[in-house]
Amino acid sequence: MEPLNSQDQRLLGDLRALIDTVEPGVDVLPALVDSLRDVLRAERGLAYGVDIGPERYQVSFLHMSGFPMTLEEGHACLEGLVGTRRDPWGYFNPACPQPSQRNRVLQFQVPVTETHVEPLSQDERLAPWKKLGIATEEQARMHTQVRTAMGDFLRAVGLDQMVFLRVLVCDGPALLGWVGAMRSEPFEAREVSLMRELIPSLQRRMKVESRLREAGMLSAALEGALEAIGQPAFVVSSTGRVAHANHAGRAWLGQNAELVAEALKRYLRGEPGEQLSFTPLRLAGVPPHYLAVVQGEPANSFARMHSVSAHWGLTARETEVLGRLVRGESNKAIALHLGCAERTVEVHVTRILAKAQVESRSALIARCFLAS
Repeated sequence: MEPLNSQDQRLLGDLRALIDTVEPGVDVLPALVDSLRDVLRAERGLAYGVDIGPERYQVSFLHMSGFPMTLEEGHACLEGLVGTRRDPWGYFNPACPQPSQRNRVLQFQVPVTETHVEPLSQDERLAPWKKLGIATEEQARMHTQVRTAMGDFLRAVGLDQMVFLRVLVCDGPALLGWVGAMRSEPFEAREVSLMRELIPSLQRRMKVESRLREAGMLSAALEGALEAIGQPAFVVSSTGRVAHANHAGRAWLGQNAELVAEALKRYLRGEPGEQLSFTPLRLAGVPPHYLAVVQGEPANSFARMHSVSAHWGLTARETEVLGRLVRGESNKAIALHLGCAERTVEVHVTRILAKAQVESRSALIARCFLAS
């Protein structure tokens, strides 16, 4: 491996600092792609991820530098290609990159046409495939496959005459992202060494970015799940602080906020709860949290229910359905309790929503708890 001089060591330190010291949640990849392009003396810089679906692939993120197109145009172009391809993608399998290609620098040029003259020498052209254990007869097959699948795309984005220097950043067998640079002339040992030295920092940072994207989806899933509960529900910290609440929960907290911390204290002492039930939520590296759900109905719930029913002009049957809706029962459960068809319950629910002038069950429950 080519030793780096003091200037390159400083450049490498700057790149590592850019990756490692920026606050999590701030997307560092756009700035990194620009900086990497400069440090590697490249014409283009690129980083992208592939979301592996059961039916098709799609681009999970894309950052470009030096391309003659907007990010939106580049995303559409790459998305159109990714969506039509299965395994392998280019010279690797994005669903599970070959072990020999994970977190390893590779320099190559895609043979877009049969007559294309590459600036790499024969030894330079064969080295990547030897390094990855690809037999000579396999090289021809793979080149033909990539040329057929990607030739038009590479010409469209001006990469058909360029040499690639890239690394597949992986977390075990999972691809975190493709990171690389392109230029018209072969990369030197200096650039290869810089890219190789940067891999551990890239891997750490892209793991963080991947977890943050997953956390965003989990947060959305949690919010949807809490709304589906129907009853007022909250995520509570071990100190009694409400970290998140559903629609009905926010309305309930308006009048009962002080009860949550006290109820949690009783639960932690092993005492039975009256209004709130708690379920521990465990996540490595995070202090204990609890899912709290309001159980049953407050003492004045019966009077309140009949008050709002009279105000909204509900029938006796609609009032009964409303009472079970507020307790978080599904249409199917309500139908079983009332001895009628689920479709009948759906009709009752639709009429109740219309009379209450709300558009969802969660908004309806909130209105019931806010009613005086």
